[in-house]
Amino acid sequence: MENNKINDMEDLSIYNAPGTELRKIQLRMLYILDIVDDICKKHEITYWLSGGTLLGAVLHDGFIPWDDDLDIELMRKDYKKLLKILKKELPENLSVQTPNEWRYNLLFSKVRDKKSEIVEHDEVAKRYKQKGIFIDIVPQEYTYKPVKNIVDFFYGRAYRRIKRGRPFHSLQYFYEYSVALLMWPLATILLYLARLICFITKPEHIMYGYGIGNSPVHNQDYILPTGKIVFEGKKYAAPNDPEKYLKRQYGTYTKYLPVEQRPTHFNQVIFYDE
Repeated sequence: MENNKINDMEDLSIYNAPGTELRKIQLRMLYILDIVDDICKKHEITYWLSGGTLLGAVLHDGFIPWDDDLDIELMRKDYKKLLKILKKELPENLSVQTPNEWRYNLLFSKVRDKKSEIVEHDEVAKRYKQKGIFIDIVPQEYTYKPVKNIVDFFYGRAYRRIKRGRPFHSLQYFYEYSVALLMWPLATILLYLARLICFITKPEHIMYGYGIGNSPVHNQDYILPTGKIVFEGKKYAAPNDPEKYLKRQYGTYTKYLPVEQRPTHFNQVIFYDE
């Protein structure tokens, strides 16, 4: 693979130098990844580093220095298998959060650390049962963009509004909740119909699971079978051609974002084991 490491004079250690809170967060996420990686190897489950995590692996051999997020992806069949196994085999200090959790309104899962807590400002996230540092586990499906867009509009929107709850919080909430309940049977039919169409026609494009939305359109050829990439000193599963994956996802990806565009997700983290 072509060496795309960025060489310039900017000192990025100001973000995640040893001992900083961000580095503690990154190391806790890395610990979670190691556990999930071991379980996937044990049960022959195929996953791959994705999004900004893969970008960090390519450009920095590890986390993007300002990043407080870690993502892996896997096909829906493996995703469902992994969730069942995680519930049985995760160590006591970790737990899996799935869309089955009441009030959790995302259509992908997280493995969370029980010995930390993210202080959230988002009203929905505040009501989550599990609030520790996490890694995202995102299901992928073979589908077509127009088909996914239709299902996402109905299924994703209805799901999020129903899971948000609080229909008597305001007149707008009541309206959106009521419409979502009425929309749900149609949304469910569209979901199953979309999967039937794709099962028969076998598209080559891979996208986020239905309802997640905002999905890049990837081709299976440069993802599967997966390869390996170095991330924080250890090899993990990755798309077999990370450059094609990143170009499709980000376009130009070998230049640093301007300082004001470097995102973070956590406002404050409390560590209970320090």
